[in-house]
Amino acid sequence: MSTAHDKALHRLCGLVGELGTDGGTLTPAVYDTARIATLLPSRRHTDGILDWLASRQRADGGWGAPRIPHARDLPTLAAILALHRSPAHRAAARYGADFLRRHAPRHWGGPPGQDIPVGLELLLPPLLDEARAARLPLPDAPYEALRALNEHRRHLLRRRAPHAPGTAPVHSWEGWGTTIHSLPVDGSGSIGHSPAATATALAQAADHPLADRLEDYLARAAGSARPPLLPTVWPIDNFERVWGLHALALAGLLHHRLLADVCARHLDLLQRSLTPEGMGMSDHFTADGDITATATAVLALAGRPAGIAAVDRFRHRDHYRTYPHELQTSLTTTAHALHTHALHTAPGHLRSGRPESVLQFIRERQHRDGRWSGDKWHTSWIYTTAQIITALPAGPAVQHGVQALLRAQRTDGGWGAGGQATAGETGYAVLALHTAARHEPLTTTALHRAADWLSHWQETRQPCDCRLWTGKEPYCPTRVDQTVALAALATPPARAT
Repeated sequence: MSTAHDKALHRLCGLVGELGTDGGTLTPAVYDTARIATLLPSRRHTDGILDWLASRQRADGGWGAPRIPHARDLPTLAAILALHRSPAHRAAARYGADFLRRHAPRHWGGPPGQDIPVGLELLLPPLLDEARAARLPLPDAPYEALRALNEHRRHLLRRRAPHAPGTAPVHSWEGWGTTIHSLPVDGSGSIGHSPAATATALAQAADHPLADRLEDYLARAAGSARPPLLPTVWPIDNFERVWGLHALALAGLLHHRLLADVCARHLDLLQRSLTPEGMGMSDHFTADGDITATATAVLALAGRPAGIAAVDRFRHRDHYRTYPHELQTSLTTTAHALHTHALHTAPGHLRSGRPESVLQFIRERQHRDGRWSGDKWHTSWIYTTAQIITALPAGPAVQHGVQALLRAQRTDGGWGAGGQATAGETGYAVLALHTAARHEPLTTTALHRAADWLSHWQETRQPCDCRLWTGKEPYCPTRVDQTVALAALATPPARAT
């Protein structure tokens, strides 16, 4: 057993014990942090927040990663609205406006895609209106299709009102909520597990009886990122626990002698949180198809099968929804449901455990080069492809997906859909190749090279800060990505032979 392997296992012992604690840990978000600076400017640390926002501005004037163009508008516009009032930061705001005038005509104009950030159609148009009221010279015509989607979404929201606390529409409450008399405050003390929505409610209802709860939520949410900065969503304790255990399950580590006890405690918590309706990102948020399917798969891989009735609540024709009535479909939610079906079928009959129409849905969305991309919950095609490889039965689609991953391995041994390899993407690619190794023996060399990359990442103690998961803006659930990378390193390449 290699030294790197030993170190990864021992780091996992501590990290796995932390999964789900304090509501989970995430990278700070420009959008949510900027909104609190704009809406609640008299709070402490506002000057420090503005300085941080200015420090996150890219050389081209915008905020957010250039390789994810549709995820740049919301944080950029929110940052502009926060900074333009400050004399010390007006130049940065003007530079941001220049960026949007160049950026919007290039990347908008047609129908919004399946992978736009969460709630963007509800959130960006009101900020454009706010910018117009502030006489900021920003483009509007390129966003006409997004505004049309905004009207459609708002019509659906009105038709299905009222919306209970802790439900998916309330997560974007700041884009459509109007009443402050009956605020939809959930058990976490938030409006929809959203710092931006909660700050909006607090700005409108400072004297509301629930104002102290909202203030307390914002303080605790900041603690999950980097105080006084705010994450894009919080708490995420169930999500963090499920995705961490999912990586360990794929690596075959749930019952490892060093991890078995702590994993058993987490599995007990999953069993308690998984209701007949499913499981949400926390016990205070509505169940969703992705977390429900993945948690059910984890329990099955741990030898605690829970059945698939809760998963099938999210079946919609030929795919699985993350939330009821959603407009954008998710490949990975569907893949996790497929995997769960297979795990709850008797050995030797795996194909019958996956609904054929759903298999066809996944296969039809594979690109000619073997990749799957355009998922609504993760911006990297490597993650999407890896999750689907894990879910599908052996066959041509899996072979093409594996070959796509093998071709994408970088010369340094890692994987990264952007300009460099990342720990999370490398970890997910490795776990998928382990799954497919018995069908694709050529993966052995790739896995050894990946182990070298992960060993170097571990030795240099590089942080996980690859903001590739999709919320209102891309973010990184840091414990999840660390667990994925360490689980991949702790699974020796010898398994692939």
